[in-house]
Amino acid sequence: MKTLIRRLLKENLLKEGVEIWYHGTPDVRGLEKDGGFTERTLDAEYIDDMEAYHKIQAGLKVAREGGDDNEYHRLLDMVPKLKKTFTIRKPIFITDKYNVAKTYADASRSFDYQNAEEKVLKVSVKGGRGATIVATGDRFRFIDLGKVKRGFLGAGVSDSDFDDVFNKFNFHMRDKTKIKTDSIAIIGEYFGFDYIDVVGVLDSYEGGSTKSIVRMVFNPSDIQIIK
Repeated sequence: MKTLIRRLLKENLLKEGVEIWYHGTPDVRGLEKDGGFTERTLDAEYIDDMEAYHKIQAGLKVAREGGDDNEYHRLLDMVPKLKKTFTIRKPIFITDKYNVAKTYADASRSFDYQNAEEKVLKVSVKGGRGATIVATGDRFRFIDLGKVKRGFLGAGVSDSDFDDVFNKFNFHMRDKTKIKTDSIAIIGEYFGFDYIDVVGVLDSYEGGSTKSIVRMVFNPSDIQIIK
Protein backbone atom coordinates (compact mmCIF):
# COMPACT_ATOMS: atom_id res chain seq x y z
CA MET A 1 0.00 0.00 0.00
CA LYS A 2 2.79 2.45 0.93
CA THR A 3 4.54 1.74 -2.36
CA LEU A 4 1.32 2.42 -4.28
CA ILE A 5 0.81 5.73 -2.44
CA ARG A 6 4.36 6.83 -3.20
CA ARG A 7 3.91 5.95 -6.88
CA LEU A 8 0.62 7.84 -7.12
CA LEU A 9 2.15 10.84 -5.35
CA LYS A 10 5.01 10.92 -7.83
CA GLU A 11 2.62 10.63 -10.78
CA ASN A 12 0.54 13.47 -9.35
CA LEU A 13 3.59 15.68 -9.03
CA LEU A 14 4.58 15.01 -12.61
CA LYS A 15 1.06 15.73 -13.87
CA GLU A 16 1.06 19.04 -12.01
CA GLY A 17 4.33 20.01 -13.68
CA VAL A 18 6.51 19.65 -10.59
CA GLU A 19 10.07 18.97 -11.63
CA ILE A 20 12.01 16.17 -9.98
CA TRP A 21 15.51 17.08 -8.78
CA TYR A 22 18.16 15.08 -6.94
CA HIS A 23 20.38 15.82 -3.96
CA GLY A 24 23.22 13.51 -3.00
CA THR A 25 24.26 13.44 0.64
CA PRO A 26 27.09 11.41 2.20
CA ASP A 27 25.08 11.06 5.40
CA VAL A 28 21.30 11.47 5.45
CA ARG A 29 20.93 11.08 9.22
CA GLY A 30 21.22 14.80 9.94
CA LEU A 31 18.55 15.64 7.36
CA GLU A 32 16.23 13.03 8.79
CA LYS A 33 16.82 14.26 12.34
CA ASP A 34 16.07 17.87 11.34
CA GLY A 35 13.03 16.85 9.30
CA GLY A 36 14.48 18.24 6.07
CA PHE A 37 16.95 20.85 4.92
CA THR A 38 17.94 23.57 7.38
CA GLU A 39 19.41 27.02 6.93
CA ARG A 40 23.14 27.52 7.30
CA THR A 41 25.04 30.74 6.73
CA LEU A 42 28.35 31.86 5.30
CA ASP A 43 30.19 35.14 5.97
CA ALA A 44 31.73 36.83 2.95
CA GLU A 45 34.19 39.71 3.10
CA TYR A 46 33.87 42.64 0.73
CA ILE A 47 35.22 46.14 0.29
CA ASP A 48 32.67 48.88 -0.19
CA ASP A 49 35.09 51.74 -0.94
CA MET A 50 36.94 50.37 -3.95
CA GLU A 51 38.48 53.76 -4.75
CA ALA A 52 40.24 53.84 -1.37
CA TYR A 53 41.30 50.21 -1.83
CA HIS A 54 42.89 50.92 -5.23
CA LYS A 55 44.73 53.94 -3.79
CA ILE A 56 46.19 51.74 -1.06
CA GLN A 57 47.22 49.13 -3.63
CA ALA A 58 48.95 51.78 -5.71
CA GLY A 59 50.73 53.07 -2.60
CA LEU A 60 51.81 49.55 -1.67
CA LYS A 61 53.34 49.10 -5.11
CA VAL A 62 55.31 52.34 -4.80
CA ALA A 63 56.48 51.53 -1.25
CA ARG A 64 57.50 48.00 -2.24
CA GLU A 65 59.44 49.12 -5.30
CA GLY A 66 61.07 51.93 -3.28
CA GLY A 67 62.02 49.66 -0.41
CA ASP A 68 60.05 51.75 2.12
CA ASP A 69 59.11 49.02 4.63
CA ASN A 70 57.51 51.37 7.15
CA GLU A 71 55.15 52.90 4.57
CA TYR A 72 54.41 49.50 3.09
CA HIS A 73 53.29 48.05 6.44
CA ARG A 74 51.39 51.21 7.35
CA LEU A 75 49.34 50.92 4.19
CA LEU A 76 48.95 47.18 4.57
CA ASP A 77 47.42 47.70 8.02
CA MET A 78 44.78 49.96 6.46
CA VAL A 79 43.30 47.23 4.25
CA PRO A 80 41.43 45.31 7.02
CA LYS A 81 39.73 48.55 8.06
CA LEU A 82 38.07 48.74 4.64
CA LYS A 83 36.65 45.22 4.85
CA LYS A 84 33.01 44.54 5.70
CA THR A 85 31.06 41.32 6.15
CA PHE A 86 27.99 40.14 4.26
CA THR A 87 26.19 37.05 5.58
CA ILE A 88 24.49 34.79 3.04
CA ARG A 89 22.41 31.66 3.30
CA LYS A 90 24.56 28.78 2.09
CA PRO A 91 22.90 27.38 -1.02
CA ILE A 92 21.65 23.82 -1.23
CA PHE A 93 22.80 22.15 -4.42
CA ILE A 94 20.50 19.91 -6.45
CA THR A 95 20.81 18.49 -9.95
CA ASP A 96 18.56 17.18 -12.68
CA LYS A 97 20.75 14.08 -13.11
CA TYR A 98 20.54 11.17 -10.67
CA ASN A 99 24.00 9.89 -11.59
CA VAL A 100 25.58 13.28 -10.80
CA ALA A 101 23.88 13.44 -7.40
CA LYS A 102 25.02 9.87 -6.76
CA THR A 103 28.69 10.91 -6.90
CA TYR A 104 28.07 13.20 -3.91
CA ALA A 105 26.31 10.45 -1.97
CA ASP A 106 29.63 8.98 -0.91
CA ALA A 107 29.96 8.06 2.77
CA SER A 108 33.73 8.68 2.68
CA ARG A 109 32.94 12.42 2.41
CA SER A 110 31.23 12.36 5.79
CA PHE A 111 32.95 13.23 9.07
CA ASP A 112 31.51 10.07 10.62
CA TYR A 113 32.12 8.02 7.50
CA GLN A 114 32.10 4.66 9.29
CA ASN A 115 28.47 5.11 10.38
CA ALA A 116 27.29 7.41 7.61
CA GLU A 117 24.18 6.56 5.58
CA GLU A 118 24.68 7.86 2.06
CA LYS A 119 21.58 8.59 0.02
CA VAL A 120 20.24 10.31 -3.10
CA LEU A 121 17.07 12.25 -2.32
CA LYS A 122 14.34 13.13 -4.80
CA VAL A 123 13.12 16.66 -4.24
CA SER A 124 10.83 19.29 -5.71
CA VAL A 125 11.41 23.03 -5.48
CA LYS A 126 9.12 26.04 -5.18
CA GLY A 127 9.32 28.65 -7.87
CA GLY A 128 10.50 32.19 -7.27
CA ARG A 129 12.96 34.67 -8.66
CA GLY A 130 15.67 32.83 -10.54
CA ALA A 131 18.70 33.43 -12.73
CA THR A 132 19.92 31.05 -15.43
CA ILE A 133 23.61 30.79 -16.26
CA VAL A 134 24.45 28.84 -19.42
CA ALA A 135 27.86 27.36 -18.69
CA THR A 136 28.04 24.45 -21.12
CA GLY A 137 31.32 22.56 -20.77
CA ASP A 138 32.62 24.50 -17.75
CA ARG A 139 33.52 22.85 -14.46
CA PHE A 140 30.97 23.83 -11.83
CA ARG A 141 33.42 25.09 -9.23
CA PHE A 142 35.08 27.62 -11.57
CA ILE A 143 32.94 29.14 -14.32
CA ASP A 144 33.73 31.66 -17.05
CA LEU A 145 32.89 35.13 -15.73
CA GLY A 146 31.31 36.26 -19.01
CA LYS A 147 28.80 33.41 -18.89
CA VAL A 148 27.90 34.22 -15.29
CA LYS A 149 27.48 37.91 -16.05
CA ARG A 150 25.21 37.21 -19.04
CA GLY A 151 23.04 35.04 -16.80
CA PHE A 152 22.54 37.79 -14.22
CA LEU A 153 22.00 40.47 -16.87
CA GLY A 154 19.36 38.26 -18.46
CA ALA A 155 17.64 38.05 -15.07
CA GLY A 156 17.39 41.83 -14.78
CA VAL A 157 20.62 42.90 -13.06
CA SER A 158 22.23 45.92 -14.69
CA ASP A 159 25.72 45.75 -16.21
CA SER A 160 27.14 48.35 -13.82
CA ASP A 161 25.52 46.81 -10.72
CA PHE A 162 26.94 43.39 -11.56
CA ASP A 163 30.47 44.76 -12.09
CA ASP A 164 30.27 46.76 -8.87
CA VAL A 165 29.20 43.79 -6.74
CA PHE A 166 31.58 41.35 -8.41
CA ASN A 167 34.58 43.63 -7.83
CA LYS A 168 33.63 44.34 -4.21
CA PHE A 169 33.48 40.67 -3.29
CA ASN A 170 36.41 39.56 -5.44
CA PHE A 171 38.83 42.36 -4.62
CA HIS A 172 41.52 39.82 -3.70
CA MET A 173 41.39 37.88 -6.99
CA ARG A 174 44.04 38.46 -9.63
CA ASP A 175 42.46 36.29 -12.31
CA LYS A 176 39.03 37.78 -12.91
CA THR A 177 38.17 35.73 -15.99
CA LYS A 178 36.68 32.93 -13.88
CA ILE A 179 34.35 32.93 -10.89
CA LYS A 180 34.01 30.44 -8.05
CA THR A 181 30.74 28.83 -7.02
CA ASP A 182 30.73 30.64 -3.67
CA SER A 183 31.01 33.99 -5.44
CA ILE A 184 28.03 33.15 -7.66
CA ALA A 185 26.03 32.36 -4.54
CA ILE A 186 27.08 35.64 -2.92
CA ILE A 187 25.99 37.65 -5.96
CA GLY A 188 22.71 35.73 -6.13
CA GLU A 189 21.95 36.44 -2.48
CA TYR A 190 23.01 40.08 -2.78
CA PHE A 191 20.51 40.66 -5.58
CA GLY A 192 17.75 38.72 -3.84
CA PHE A 193 17.39 35.65 -6.04
CA ASP A 194 15.64 32.55 -4.72
CA TYR A 195 17.62 30.17 -6.90
CA ILE A 196 20.25 30.04 -9.62
CA ASP A 197 20.36 27.45 -12.38
CA VAL A 198 23.75 26.65 -13.90
CA VAL A 199 23.06 24.84 -17.16
CA GLY A 200 25.31 22.39 -18.99
CA VAL A 201 28.10 22.26 -16.42
CA LEU A 202 30.37 19.29 -15.90
CA ASP A 203 29.66 18.57 -12.27
CA SER A 204 30.60 15.50 -10.36
CA TYR A 205 32.42 14.99 -7.08
CA GLU A 206 34.99 12.88 -8.89
CA GLY A 207 35.19 14.92 -12.08
CA GLY A 208 33.64 13.29 -15.12
CA SER A 209 32.00 14.47 -18.32
CA THR A 210 28.26 14.45 -17.57
CA LYS A 211 26.55 17.72 -18.43
CA SER A 212 23.73 18.63 -16.07
CA ILE A 213 21.74 21.48 -14.60
CA VAL A 214 22.81 22.37 -11.09
CA ARG A 215 20.38 24.49 -9.10
CA MET A 216 21.48 26.53 -6.10
CA VAL A 217 18.55 27.07 -3.71
CA PHE A 218 18.89 29.61 -0.89
CA ASN A 219 15.80 28.97 1.20
CA PRO A 220 15.68 25.42 2.61
CA SER A 221 11.91 25.65 3.06
CA ASP A 222 11.58 25.93 -0.73
CA ILE A 223 12.75 22.31 -1.06
CA GLN A 224 10.38 19.43 -0.46
CA ILE A 225 11.70 15.89 -0.15
CA ILE A 226 9.64 13.42 -2.17
CA LYS A 227 9.22 10.18 -0.23
